[in-house]
Amino acid sequence: MRAYNDLAARSFSEAFFEQAWWGEDLYTLVLLAVFLFGALAARRIAPLYDKFWPTCLAIALAMLCAVLIGFGSQDEALYGPCLAVAIVSGGVAGALFILLWAELHSCLEPLAIVTYVSGAFLFGAIGSWVLQELTGTRLALVMLILPIVSFLCLKASFARIAPVDLPRRSWGRYHFPWRLIIVLGVYEFAYGVREGAPSFQWDAYPVGVAAVAFSVFLLACFCFRKVDFVLIYRTPFALMVCGLATVPATAALGAFVSDALVSAGYALMFLVLTFLLCDLSHRYGVSVLVLCGVQELTAAFRLLGHQVPQAVASGTLPGLENETLLPAALTVVVVLASGLLFIGHSSKTPWGAAFFGVGAMAHESDEHSELVRRCSSLAEAHGLSAREHEVLELVALGRSPVQIERELVIANGTLKSHMRRIYQKLGIHSKKELRAMVGTDGQVR
Repeated sequence: MRAYNDLAARSFSEAFFEQAWWGEDLYTLVLLAVFLFGALAARRIAPLYDKFWPTCLAIALAMLCAVLIGFGSQDEALYGPCLAVAIVSGGVAGALFILLWAELHSCLEPLAIVTYVSGAFLFGAIGSWVLQELTGTRLALVMLILPIVSFLCLKASFARIAPVDLPRRSWGRYHFPWRLIIVLGVYEFAYGVREGAPSFQWDAYPVGVAAVAFSVFLLACFCFRKVDFVLIYRTPFALMVCGLATVPATAALGAFVSDALVSAGYALMFLVLTFLLCDLSHRYGVSVLVLCGVQELTAAFRLLGHQVPQAVASGTLPGLENETLLPAALTVVVVLASGLLFIGHSSKTPWGAAFFGVGAMAHESDEHSELVRRCSSLAEAHGLSAREHEVLELVALGRSPVQIERELVIANGTLKSHMRRIYQKLGIHSKKELRAMVGTDGQVR
C-alpha cells in the first residue's frame, strides 16, 4: 500500500494542474479528512481490523480509484471528472489502509515495529520507483492488484498475532506526545518549502526515503545488538540541517544532493515517530487511530510549506528573495524545534519505549495503566534506572524472560543483572514478591 499511495500521488501530481504538487495536495487533503475523522471517532470505531466495513470500503475505493485513473487516461472529455472522483476514492482508501496497517504494527514488539515499518517504507519506495513509468491501462491494472495483495497480507498477519497483543477496544485518558508532533510538523513544513520550490528534484524524494529506510532496516535485522537505537531519533536533525545548508550551493553540488538530504531527514523523522507511536499503543493500549491519525495530520504543514516559494516569488514575504535567506530561516526553525526533543529529559525518566520512548502517557486508564503508574512510583521511590524501570514493568505484566530479552533487545546475562539490582533496591528476593509489591498476579492484559 505504500507503493500504491506513491503511485496514486504521482498520478495526481502529473495531472493538468498549474503546479506539480497541487494534485498531490488535493489527495493529501482527503487523507487528512479521514485521519481527522478516525482520531475524533476512535472510541466508537476502534479497532478497525475486526470489522467488515473498513476493509471492504478500502478495497472497493482503492480499486475504483485505479479504474478511474485508467479510464480517464483514455478519454480526455472525462479526464477531469474521473480525476476528481479518483482523488477522493483513492484518498479514503489509502488512509483506511494506513490505519489498518498501523493497528497491526501496534501489536508488535519494538524491534518488530522498527523492522516492519522501515521495510514497508523501503520496499514501498522501491516498488513505486520501479512502477512509476507505467501509464494508462497498465498502471490501472497494477493499482487494482496492489490493494488485494495488501488485504491478503494484512489478514494473514493479524491471524498470527496472539490475542493478548491485539488492539484494545477501550482505553482511558492519556498524555499525548505533542512535543514530537510539533517537531514532525516543523520537518513537514521545511520539506514542503523545498518541494514547492521550482528547483526541487522530484526523484530525490524516493532516493532519500529508500536510503534511510534501508539503513534502519539493516540495523534492525542484523545489527540490533550493536547499535544504540536511541541515536536514530537525533539523526533526522543532522540530515535536514545538512540538506538545507547545501541549498545555496546547489550550483556546485546539484539540487539533487540537498533535496535528497532534506527528503531523508523528513522521512526519517516520520519513521521515528511512527515507531514511537506504535510502541506506545502496544504498551498502553491507546488506539493508533488517535496516535497515528494525529501524526498523519501534520502533513497539513507540508501543504502550507508548498505556498511559501510562491509567496516569496510574488513579494508577499518580503526579505526572503535572496536564495540563501529562506534556507537559513528554515534551518533556524528546525534547530529550535529539534531542541524540544531534549528539553526536560532525564536519564532516570523512562521514555516509555524500548528504543526511543517519550514518557509514560497513561493518566487515568484501565488496569494496565494503573499497574504502569504503580511501577513508576516504585521506580522513583527506590532509585531504579530507566532500564531497570522497564524491566520491572515487564516482569509485573507477566512477561517471560525470553519475551523481555526480545522486547528490550538485551542478552540473558544482562537481564539477570538488571533483576539482581532490582531485587537489591526493592529489598526482595523473587518475582512473586515483586508482583506482590506491585499488586498484580502477572495476568494483566
